[in-house]
Amino acid sequence: MPMTVPVVRATGGLDDTIQNFSSKTQQGTGFKFDEYDGEALLASIRAALKAYRDPKVWHTIQANGMAKDYSWKASAAAYVTLYEAAKRARIPRSVGSSK
Repeated sequence: MPMTVPVVRATGGLDDTIQNFSSKTQQGTGFKFDEYDGEALLASIRAALKAYRDPKVWHTIQANGMAKDYSWKASAAAYVTLYEAAKRARIPRSVGSSK
């Protein structure tokens, strides 16, 4: 069975995990659209169908998706990095301050 390639609206976790495919760079794991309307969805579907017609391009998109690390280990590392950056950016409160 062939592996699927996602067509998604760029929102929430889908926006975070799916990278829009670029035929110029051959980078990306699927097809995203921003606008909440039928025309935007149709444009993404057409782009996906164009890619599907070229087996080499389709395989590239599939390989890009399989190369991504979607494990909790990767997510946890990203959260630790974000937490450490926020902690470093925090302005220290003065000693004895009631705020």
